[in-house]
Amino acid sequence: MMKKLLSTLSFVVVFTLGLQAQYYFNAINPAGQNPGGLNNDPEQPFGAAGVTAANGYTSIIANGTTALTWSPVQTIPFPFSFNGNPVTSFKVSNTGVLTFTTSATTVPPTANTTLPSTSIPDNSVMVWGLQQGAGGSTNDGVIMKTHGTAPNRQLWINFASFGAPGASGSQWTYWGIVLEETTNKLYVCDLRTFNTPLTLTIGVQINSTTAVTVGTGATAAPNTPSFVTNGGNASSPADNVYYEFIQGTPPADNAQLSSLSLNPVESNSSPISISGTVTNKGTAVLNSLEVSWTADGGATINRDTLTGLSLASNASTSFSHGVTWTPTAGSTYTVEVRTDNPNGVADQDPLDDSLSTDVFVNLGNTVQKKAVFEQFTTAVCQFCPDGAWVAQEMESNYANVYTTSVHSCFGVDAMTNTEASQLCATLGFNSAPTGMVDRTLFDGETDVAFGRGSGFPNWQASTWATRALANSQAGSAVDLNVTGAYTSGTRSLSVSVDASLVDYIEPGTYTVGVMIIEDSVRGTTCVTGGQNNYCQSNAYNGAAGHPFAGLGNPITNYVHKRVMRDILPGTWGAGNVIPANYALNTSYSNTFNATLPTAWDENQIYVIAFVAYFGGSNIANYRILNAERVKMNNLVTGIEAIEKDEASLKVFPNPTANLTNLSFNLSESKQVSIEVFDITGKRLIQEEMGQMVQGNQFIELDVANLPEGFYFLNLRLNDEVITKKISIVR
Repeated sequence: MMKKLLSTLSFVVVFTLGLQAQYYFNAINPAGQNPGGLNNDPEQPFGAAGVTAANGYTSIIANGTTALTWSPVQTIPFPFSFNGNPVTSFKVSNTGVLTFTTSATTVPPTANTTLPSTSIPDNSVMVWGLQQGAGGSTNDGVIMKTHGTAPNRQLWINFASFGAPGASGSQWTYWGIVLEETTNKLYVCDLRTFNTPLTLTIGVQINSTTAVTVGTGATAAPNTPSFVTNGGNASSPADNVYYEFIQGTPPADNAQLSSLSLNPVESNSSPISISGTVTNKGTAVLNSLEVSWTADGGATINRDTLTGLSLASNASTSFSHGVTWTPTAGSTYTVEVRTDNPNGVADQDPLDDSLSTDVFVNLGNTVQKKAVFEQFTTAVCQFCPDGAWVAQEMESNYANVYTTSVHSCFGVDAMTNTEASQLCATLGFNSAPTGMVDRTLFDGETDVAFGRGSGFPNWQASTWATRALANSQAGSAVDLNVTGAYTSGTRSLSVSVDASLVDYIEPGTYTVGVMIIEDSVRGTTCVTGGQNNYCQSNAYNGAAGHPFAGLGNPITNYVHKRVMRDILPGTWGAGNVIPANYALNTSYSNTFNATLPTAWDENQIYVIAFVAYFGGSNIANYRILNAERVKMNNLVTGIEAIEKDEASLKVFPNPTANLTNLSFNLSESKQVSIEVFDITGKRLIQEEMGQMVQGNQFIELDVANLPEGFYFLNLRLNDEVITKKISIVR
């Protein structure tokens, strides 16, 4: 994680009334995060009653207050100065004004105006023009929380789920005023806004004659400036906008190290470039700058002088340090980069000159990645049939994406189980249809589970499909092999998972587990809200053209695909299989045993073995590293027969122009099909060969219609897949 991260500066506007003004501001738009990256809390549902304390916030103006009011006086939890003078306390109005003049009695009205204003006490910062309870909402409240650790803390005062004067209907806006330790900076943050007609005054008022306001000319308060398209409506910081108020006057020579381009995981297979972005935050043109870096606090600081920059105020440029880095694989390093001496003089604001980030270094070795997509669903979910259709298309078209349905979050259908409920409680958010790709918390998301984004008919454009496909193409450092046996008479299942690492992986708690999946589960019980419900609610019954149109609502005898029935030995797998001090290319094995209930169709059972990180209470630390899927019936045959079939497969000629041949030996009679995928995972050829008998086989495959390039050829033998890479050259 980046230790300190400042967003790229869009522009600087200075608005001064009189010679006494002691603040200037930067408009960070778009920001893509909150200032300093310290506050990554979800921005919803902190407007709702009963959730504030549970998330570490303190209520300072109660939810549902409609009368104009000041909060009680609050103590600032760290040393802080306003306009160069120490302040220790503040209070805030429910019209969006924070003042350090705690003796003030008159509450600023909801009707905001330009600054300076006699309605505003001296020594105030504001997002003036908000109204608590606008539109009749009872969830609106003012809350506060301290983020970060000394000496770099921030005190956030949030106006949660407010509205605009006169607004009605479904609308809300969330804003924050932030006090920052050490820098004494003030921020006003636009967190999320929906359908709210805002006309705000954003700024700092020192006294009745001196103030700085966001916006000039036609964009001056009381109109929200035209460059604010609002901070989006996402509940994460990814779409936020903020304003940074700084004491003093803009410096002439000030370079900001805005970002680093190092990834959390880097490979030492080639020298690593130390690169990033610098921004000229001074008023003078930035022509030269020194950049240096260290790894793990090493004594050697490699200085590199950047010249010929010619950066105007607020402009940015990328850089690569002249000295690359070749670290030892298998370790995590803290890399610190800093800038010095803009235009050959001391930087006038050194607090934004350095960034550090942790980097884990590996060798760059990978095997084929199989991505796991887990869809949270339930029989009573009206929109889940569309989610099921998207998941089925992913299953049918992406050879290296395994999909499963997790019936959980609500506990109201017959397929809910303990493991599914625990998955939802930890990684979901009680909403369906949502899904997880490798249990990964993606950038910009506050939950591991997320919506599909696009459904029928554009499944390939869905967030589910794009993220699952990308993960399946990323490669993995973990290689998996699955063997086992099943005895039909006793319904005893034994699955052995063998995991080996072809490269180093980041430190963590590694788990190995086995999902038991039953395909094509049917049931006719339709009990609304009941535990035995199988019938699928269907919002698409009247949606002409949809795959589930005309099937009823609910759908009786619905086919529930790839239902997650159990996870062995428990929800997160076994944590004692791969040791913390693992050796590369060494097998670590575990055997998992279960007795299948008689209600499950043994002919429709699959197992998905997986290796994952267990994240405990931190959802960002969960991730499936790799997986392997086998149909349970194939465990009866044994892995040796499968390996024989795979070893016998020959594809020739390869490269080819128009025709290629497959020869292989079947250890027993099997259902055979051939698929060809391009490098994006799109299936281009599918040939069903039917049941083929034991012995030597030969198939001629026509690839004349495929353009030149590389492809993946899948030979499916029953439910096992043998993959070969082929090249077409003309």
